[in-house]
Amino acid sequence: MFMRIIRIKISICIALAVLLETVAFSQSIDSVYYTLINEGDVLTACQDVIEEDSCYYAFTQNIIDPIAHFSTLLKYDKKLNLIHKKQLMLGDSNMIVKVLPTKDAFWCFGSIRTDRSDKVFSVKLNKNFDVMHQPTLYYLEDTIDYGVVDVIMNEKNQFVLLMYGMQNELMLLDSTLQVLKTNKLDAYSYCCSIEEFQGNYIVDLGRFLFIIDKDSLSIIDTVKTDILCIHPVGNLLKLNDSVFIRSADFSNSTPEVFERDMAILFYNKQFEVFKQVQVGQVGYFDEYGYSNLDFITKDSIYYAYSTRLSSPSIPVEASSVSIACMNEKGEKHFDYQFNIPEDLNTVKRICGIIATSDGGCLVHGISIRYTYEGSNDTGQFKGFLLKYNPQWQKASITELPKQYEIAVYPNPASNQIVISGNEVQMLDVFVYTITGQKVKQVVVNATQTTIDVNDLSVGMYILKINTKQDILTRKVQIIK
Repeated sequence: MFMRIIRIKISICIALAVLLETVAFSQSIDSVYYTLINEGDVLTACQDVIEEDSCYYAFTQNIIDPIAHFSTLLKYDKKLNLIHKKQLMLGDSNMIVKVLPTKDAFWCFGSIRTDRSDKVFSVKLNKNFDVMHQPTLYYLEDTIDYGVVDVIMNEKNQFVLLMYGMQNELMLLDSTLQVLKTNKLDAYSYCCSIEEFQGNYIVDLGRFLFIIDKDSLSIIDTVKTDILCIHPVGNLLKLNDSVFIRSADFSNSTPEVFERDMAILFYNKQFEVFKQVQVGQVGYFDEYGYSNLDFITKDSIYYAYSTRLSSPSIPVEASSVSIACMNEKGEKHFDYQFNIPEDLNTVKRICGIIATSDGGCLVHGISIRYTYEGSNDTGQFKGFLLKYNPQWQKASITELPKQYEIAVYPNPASNQIVISGNEVQMLDVFVYTITGQKVKQVVVNATQTTIDVNDLSVGMYILKINTKQDILTRKVQIIK
């Protein structure tokens, strides 16, 4: 993580806590909150989030310069109002990557920069987030950079770390964080995950699944995934004793549209795909996220990814957070895109999603305001949180109220667009660019209207439609 972010120049960004608009549901139906994490001149990345006592604890990586790094804990309420902030005193140049909560402690894992290279560390915090002992460092004599990508706790209260160095490696720690066993895997992936399944561990490295014996950490079998995806990231989630799911990305490009969509793959005990659920925003270039699958109840499995709103052939101008939700049978409840017109920042990377106890989900990651110098991206690099609480009725999840059936056509359009409200009285319509600039406002007071778009430049636009009941958003593409 260190080397990925030190190239980005430091600048100041103002923190946000704004209510967002969703593409399919209105604000009065769903509650959506967003905050941009501000540490002044310091670059930040929201690396992990946990829920405790109806609050959310965000662990951020903070970068002052290529050498100086530190970790901060931010406590939020359910509406993402900041309650408390605390710098975690772990020594110099440390970054927490993964946090595992237990009844009386928080077990943290991450990277510490040393004179020789980046090293993996572990530390135990009490419930006040005070350090209970000095961080334990591993591979101190090695000159290779190491980093943590995933950690789980087994039934013996031992920790299984999945790391990267010259190749991916497993490390088994006891309850005092001392090393019991290690094993190197003949593969490398920065984004990968580990789960318990069928009495063994599964390590997902994208192109391959490694079946690992729990006692010896030895490799029992290697399964080639045979996924024709662009970036074979490893995001694995166990549903039950016989099924696990993972994410993948697929190109759906045509000569007219450069498109990439996501998919959720369902695997059985024989590690065979028996179901594939397509997700993604039609006509857009969707991008994967890390640790982007989670659930509390199997009726609501959440999947987070980002949607690029500008052409993939040019530097990123804007990206949005997208969230899909389905049940354990692969039946989709929704697949929504969340636009952030109030903020000029764009989503750079989704670091994870957690299902929350109130039935919603919380997405965390990195946001950046892009400027370009040659081929290197520079700009303001900040962590973000997006909280979404869908209020849909599970008994009729495929039936939307009439006000959500508002249609916009033709789409794409070149001269004019028609907005049909399906007997819903529209009050006015606002047109925004994808960067949030308002370019047109039309008073309607009718169930249908026609808007002249001859004066708009080619590109994608967001329509905000005010009705007597709600505020809705739609997308429209302008061509010439």
